[in-house]
Amino acid sequence: MKARGMMLLCLLLVGCDQPNDTQLRLDASRQLQRTIDTNPLRVGCEKIARGREWLTQHTLHRLEANGCENVLRSATETNFTHSETYRHAMTVVCGGIQGKSFTGTTLYRRFIYSSEEKALVIEPMSDQDKTRFEGQKSLQQLQDDFNRQTTQYCQ
Repeated sequence: MKARGMMLLCLLLVGCDQPNDTQLRLDASRQLQRTIDTNPLRVGCEKIARGREWLTQHTLHRLEANGCENVLRSATETNFTHSETYRHAMTVVCGGIQGKSFTGTTLYRRFIYSSEEKALVIEPMSDQDKTRFEGQKSLQQLQDDFNRQTTQYCQ
């Protein structure tokens, strides 16, 4: 009887170490916040905008010249539009976000978050989205890589 009880307890506990969908989305949200807030382009865009909500034409032109129309202004102003959890060889959260750029336009991006790797990939939309590891790739190659990963993990 004790052996069966121990076996049943072990079977019940096997699934307990797996995070549920809410925990996975929360982890993805935290990683998105870190990624958006630590984007090196934000520093330059913030220096130009100086925290102002109302921007002059001159400031807008400077922001656009520096590619700031493709940089999310703040993680706190960015929201999920949708998210879905997929469990294949690894568990991933795929979805979309919506936020404001430094020039006031609304940006829509897709993302893929792997909880096991603690890795987040945001859909590249401009050359400003390249990281130092992707410097040699073209924007089209980065977009193709993202679409391949979406097909592989988000279906």
